[in-house]
Amino acid sequence: MNDTTRKLGRFTIDRRQFLAASGSVAAFGLSQISHSASAQGKYAGQKVVFASWGGAYQDAQKQGFCEPFAKETGAIVVQDGPVDYGKLRAMLESGKPTWDVVDVTIDFLYSGAADNLFEKIDTSTVDISRINPKYVHEHGVGDIVWSYNLGYSKSVLKDGNYPRTWADLFDLRKFPGRRMLRDRVSPMLEIALLADGVPPEKIYPIDVDRAFKKLDTIKQQSIFWTTNSQSQQLLVDGEVGLGVIINGRLYDAVKKGANLGLEWNQHVQSVDYLVVPRNAPNRATAMGLINEMTKKESQAKVANLMALAPTNPDAFALIDETVKPWLATNPEYANKGMLTDENYWKSNLKPLSERWAQWKLS
Repeated sequence: MNDTTRKLGRFTIDRRQFLAASGSVAAFGLSQISHSASAQGKYAGQKVVFASWGGAYQDAQKQGFCEPFAKETGAIVVQDGPVDYGKLRAMLESGKPTWDVVDVTIDFLYSGAADNLFEKIDTSTVDISRINPKYVHEHGVGDIVWSYNLGYSKSVLKDGNYPRTWADLFDLRKFPGRRMLRDRVSPMLEIALLADGVPPEKIYPIDVDRAFKKLDTIKQQSIFWTTNSQSQQLLVDGEVGLGVIINGRLYDAVKKGANLGLEWNQHVQSVDYLVVPRNAPNRATAMGLINEMTKKESQAKVANLMALAPTNPDAFALIDETVKPWLATNPEYANKGMLTDENYWKSNLKPLSERWAQWKLS
């Protein structure tokens, strides 16, 4: 495993811990879903091992994806996890993976595909036409979308003059006081350039010097958060008035009674994908399970359970009205955001992370 891969593996742990903790189920061991009534189904009696991140997140996937698939096809779906990228790579290096379908983040999808870790998606089985094309990769199909947003405290900013763009985050006269930034080079370089007037379609390749120059303007007034719980608490406690936060974390705080607001303008999206490891033992059934994920009914169920945005646009017709405003792919404002370009970051993350660390200390 190279250094970049180690960084990629660490990048998603805090968000995953939040997902795992956001419900009554703390983690998944091996468990099995089967439906004897479907013994004559397409995959009757065939096993498929689904590995995800545990907790309420995997429970939502179990209800939305795995149980309907088992009921319809007669397959036996075994739950495993939580996902560990080191464990997955070790499986693949041995040539005998035990996982058939794995939920991975966008960064690991791109690094893993470059290392030939995944099977190509079998489009004769998986109906990718249901999915927004920007969430489809040759080696994976996006199942959820989340985003970095501009969040703010309505208790700190009491006059109703709330921030509407990333430029407001950098405007110390209009919004004086402390603000919070994600302690990671991505998405902070993208956000800095958006604040400096660069249109989304021209963000990449990143003008690094320009981005850091913009960040210099608020560095002394900023708190850098490293975990999602920290970002939530900073806003809830009023230590900062505004800042960068993941949409699901702010949703969680509001559901618990916090007086916070979320801006969708210029949000920065990221995606989770379902992949099939190279030489997975049950590849055909695995592709069938991924196809189940593309259905609007399946994605809507996951969205209603966890407020995670679907990649199938038709799912919105089945999502609760109270949940829709919190989803990054909501048709009302999906086009106000941009998708992280992992083709850029897979080769630039390590050197720019080092520069980020040096900049913070300077």
